[in-house]
Amino acid sequence: MKSLRVLFFLPLFLFCSLCAEPLSLAELIDIALKNNPETKKVWANVKRAQANVGIAKSDEYPHFNAQGNLTHAREVKFPNGPNTVFTSYGGELNLNYLLFDFGETRAAVLATKEGLKAAKWGCDFAIQKIIAEVAADYYEYLNASELLESADSSLCDAGMIMDSADELCHAGLRAGNDFITAKAAVAEIRMNVARQKAAAAIAYGKLLTALGLPIDTQLQIQTRPEGMGNPLFKEGISALIRLAEEQRGDLMAKQASLSEMNALVTRANRARLPKLRALGQAGWMEYGKHQGNGYNYSAGLALDIPVFKGFEYTYRKRAALADAEMTAAELVELHNAIAVEVLSFSETAKAAEYAMQFSEEFFDEAFKSYDGSVQSYKSGLISIFDLLQSQRFLSDARNKKAQAKTAWLVSLSQLAFATGSLQSK
Repeated sequence: MKSLRVLFFLPLFLFCSLCAEPLSLAELIDIALKNNPETKKVWANVKRAQANVGIAKSDEYPHFNAQGNLTHAREVKFPNGPNTVFTSYGGELNLNYLLFDFGETRAAVLATKEGLKAAKWGCDFAIQKIIAEVAADYYEYLNASELLESADSSLCDAGMIMDSADELCHAGLRAGNDFITAKAAVAEIRMNVARQKAAAAIAYGKLLTALGLPIDTQLQIQTRPEGMGNPLFKEGISALIRLAEEQRGDLMAKQASLSEMNALVTRANRARLPKLRALGQAGWMEYGKHQGNGYNYSAGLALDIPVFKGFEYTYRKRAALADAEMTAAELVELHNAIAVEVLSFSETAKAAEYAMQFSEEFFDEAFKSYDGSVQSYKSGLISIFDLLQSQRFLSDARNKKAQAKTAWLVSLSQLAFATGSLQSK
């Protein structure tokens, strides 16, 4: 429920100032929580659950009903006798107050309160899903941007190789085919750059949609975020599952739903029991032309004892028990699914950390290999095909480095979501 309070403290962003400085992931999340339609839907659901509590509580208070009347009539006393024409008006107030019902009303109120808890936890989980969605789309855009930069760097490397081949060909140190081969490699990389530009534009559009903004909005977004610290993946699986049990909004919502179903079972059990009510009535009547007036009142108790209603109470109880059993099974199912989810993302985060370390080593060695190949080609020790292969090897190392970093950030975000630890700071 902690994230629920975020809705009341969201910073107000003016779109005219969004382009002033690159936006961080935290700022993008604040924009999403303010604009994403899902936040409005879940908050409306909470308000509806609050109203249901008030409706259930209404049976705990006296019910008053006021009514007025105006009558103009002609009455015949007996055949061929005199008749009476009169006009009367008046009003009365009726009271109906439930004094005792063996806890049916109390169970109904408890059920709606548990439903409100479920709605609040559902709102909390929806907010965490929005945060996770924004983070995933942001990292996808980050990865697309880094791959585009990698393609640009590869294009620069290929351009340098083409220039070197051209110089050597003009000096008579290399065959003219070397320049043609290098030029073909440049054309191939330019095609890759065009594809990466399209991928970056699509990723940017998906991010804007997650933020709840028009698809043509122009934002400055940080593509070099600071390192993300999340020590969760270093914890044992048991500790992570316990953390998820304490913080997962969907799990808390399902537990509250089970309590709601159990309260409805109690209500169904007590619906067939007698109910004691206090009844009262007070009224006043006056006849036109000052023919007379007066008031009346009555007070008493009424005992309502259900005897037979076509087996309705029996089937309502069976339906309530079936709902409770189904919710209990869903709770166990959700608990198991969360445990698998936490295990999967924990192991993925560990693997991503190692992959990121090795990708740095891979890139360093590939760069050294490429640098050496350039010198060897200029010295006539290797062919243009060997040099281009080395350049492709370096390009692949750049891509793997970018993808490993993205996989690391995504795995940390997924693990935080799986354990219910995602919050807007």
